[in-house]
Amino acid sequence: MIGAYLFKIGSFGVPAMGVCVLVGAILAVLLSWLLRKKSALDWNDAVVDAIIWAVLLGFAGMKILYWIVTPDVFKNAFADGFFKGVLSLLMEGMVFYGGLIGGILGILIVSRKKKQNFFEFTDLMAPCFCVAHAFGRIGCLLVGCCYGLKVGEMTQFGITTYDGRCAVKYADGAMRLPVPLMETIFLLALCVLLVLIYRKEKRLGTTTGWYLVLYALWRFGVEMLRGDAERGKFGPLYTSQWISIVILAAGVAILVLSRRFKWKKGEPFRVFREDDMTVPTPEEAAEEAAEEAVEETAETAGEAADAIAENAEEAAEQAEETAEEAVEQAEETAEETVEQAEETAEEAAEQTAEDADDAIANWVRETLGDKE
Repeated sequence: MIGAYLFKIGSFGVPAMGVCVLVGAILAVLLSWLLRKKSALDWNDAVVDAIIWAVLLGFAGMKILYWIVTPDVFKNAFADGFFKGVLSLLMEGMVFYGGLIGGILGILIVSRKKKQNFFEFTDLMAPCFCVAHAFGRIGCLLVGCCYGLKVGEMTQFGITTYDGRCAVKYADGAMRLPVPLMETIFLLALCVLLVLIYRKEKRLGTTTGWYLVLYALWRFGVEMLRGDAERGKFGPLYTSQWISIVILAAGVAILVLSRRFKWKKGEPFRVFREDDMTVPTPEEAAEEAAEEAVEETAETAGEAADAIAENAEEAAEQAEETAEEAVEQAEETAEETVEQAEETAEEAAEQTAEDADDAIANWVRETLGDKE
């Protein structure tokens, strides 16, 4: 089922995985564009460059790690000729962690080239990774790779109690746990969470750290439910579980460092500054504390000013709406008053005309002596 097509017309077919990867990439780029206002980066310059480098090195990383964990793929690749063998090696088989490592390396290259904080890029792109990865997993579900255990199959550390109520039937007729679909749902939920963190958190590295920590924990656990043996195993753990442990440690370290060094958006990347490597004197410590207090006060004042400005804007809009409503009401009242005055004037004129007719008739009768 590997390499399945969404549809075929004659010998031409549209590969399911290719379409899913393309859709995921487009949505990831769109999400980075929507989040650009919360970033200190120039989206048209730095972010686009980072995306290009991340895609190129990410693809290379996915292929290289796949070849490392499945070295037997080279034995059968060239059975049908050199050209088909090269095409097979390039098109079939990918490992996400290799893509993540390659993508991070590409972002690191661009951040050094643009002289920007590395976490400016990774914080912005972490939710985007989730979107692209989620659609890639939909492709896995369609083509039949990265599948789960069979119903009742032995898991990594014991016998599963999985009863098959949510099983998916694969091409070989086996009922399996839909691990790719589970991961798609998790990644989309993680994307929403990371967007919320990115929009709220001012310290750089926080979004990246939480992405690495949460995904590493998920990936370590979900590997126990997978049934494909091609992903490689070293000792008691699968390759991705060993990598998850490293990624988890890196994520925790980034979260700790982001709190320690308080990297902020738009500021240069600084780790192990000279003043961080020395023990400050009481006077220096007091001065640093005072500076931090001033910065926090300034931030609080800025937030308060923003809130006041927003409230003032809302009040102005409300006042404008109230004034417009009052003008409309006054116009309606004036129109009603004019209409009522016109009606009263018409009635008075009619009454005056009737009185005049009666007076003329009475005068004529008196003049002619007609008492009737």
